[in-house]
Amino acid sequence: MISYFKSLEVSSHRAAKVCVASLLLQLVAAWSFAQEANASSSTQLSLTKLLELAEQNVDLKKLNQSSLKQAQLRLGQVDAERWLSTFDLQVFSGVVPNVDADAAIVAQDASDFLFNLKSNDLENDFSLTGLGPFVQLEVKAIQPLYTWGKISGYEKMASENLSLVGAQNQGSVDEIRYLTKKAFYNLLFSVEAISVLSEVQEKLQAAEDKLEELLIKNSKNVEEQDRLKIRVFASDVANRLLDARRGEALSRTALAELTGIRGDWMPIPEQLKPEPVDNLIKEEVIRTAISKKPSILQLDRLISIKKAERQVARSDLFPSIFLAGELNYAYAPGRTDVKNPYLNDPFNRFGFGVALGFKQDLGFYRSLNKMEQLEMEIFKTEAQRQQLIAMTRLQTEEYYERAANSIDGIQINEKGFRAARSWLTSTALSYNLGT
Repeated sequence: MISYFKSLEVSSHRAAKVCVASLLLQLVAAWSFAQEANASSSTQLSLTKLLELAEQNVDLKKLNQSSLKQAQLRLGQVDAERWLSTFDLQVFSGVVPNVDADAAIVAQDASDFLFNLKSNDLENDFSLTGLGPFVQLEVKAIQPLYTWGKISGYEKMASENLSLVGAQNQGSVDEIRYLTKKAFYNLLFSVEAISVLSEVQEKLQAAEDKLEELLIKNSKNVEEQDRLKIRVFASDVANRLLDARRGEALSRTALAELTGIRGDWMPIPEQLKPEPVDNLIKEEVIRTAISKKPSILQLDRLISIKKAERQVARSDLFPSIFLAGELNYAYAPGRTDVKNPYLNDPFNRFGFGVALGFKQDLGFYRSLNKMEQLEMEIFKTEAQRQQLIAMTRLQTEEYYERAANSIDGIQINEKGFRAARSWLTSTALSYNLGT
């Protein structure tokens, strides 16, 4: 804008210079009055308050809490598998007839008992009056003893997955905070730009009206080109005003979605101050950025999960040793208890036992192939991590240098602005168009 004003200075038309000088003075005054205009708003919200509301976003909290709870439940499930990985209870109940099986076998030989199709149960004193209840109970339990790292591998995967979800949730919060800050400062800039540009637009209209009056009077100080120059400047101001209003609307919509704030409110102005970087060591800043970046932490956890999964796949190459136990109990009151050792009566019995066993997956090729796939996934993820570290290093160094240079840039801009204001003020002292 200063270069634009300097181009007007070399013009031979003193009236145009006076208009531009007056406009800049009005711009400076409007900037100083922007805070007073915001202070008159009925509802004002600071950036800190908006960040608090953004972090309490309902959808964000539901997503993060559900992901964290799911990861915690997976870890709890793996811990439960360490003790009694199989522990089943089955209960059956019904009615059975009371049959004297010993007498039936004694009365018939084997061929008659198996192949006599003419006989029927009524010949063996079968009667519906002999029906009685029965109950049967079975308990089976398996306790793993040694699995070659399979259970510990699953625990490692579940634990690292919990850390991965934590890093993802932190990344989501950081993203929400960044978007909220961006929308807030865009809104703040748009509101102040609308105030300044509206003042400029009014003064341009006043200047154009005054020029029209002087042109009608055939004043020697103004020409038709002066009016055209002001109209060009007014068109540029009108376009910038449209951009500012569009920016305000978009920023308010974004903040409404991020924070849930609705209604008529105004942002509390916060002046950005450059943070000193002279007391910061660049390498320490880079190391901190790498160690705290959520996306890098996520890749670290993912690599650990893949390594634990490879350990689980490797354990399938060895037999799992376990201890198995079983308890059987059945009781049918009123039914004749079978004493014959060659017959099995499932309705009156009691037994239990414990055995040592092992289980071996014979698909060795499948296990080795899975291990090789996981190895390639680990290699790929580690390469992605190194690329992300290099990119983070470059971005952090760029931001560090930008922060260091911005301090000098702000001081240079402040000096230049003061010089331009003094120059335009002195230029306007000798001329007056009544604006």
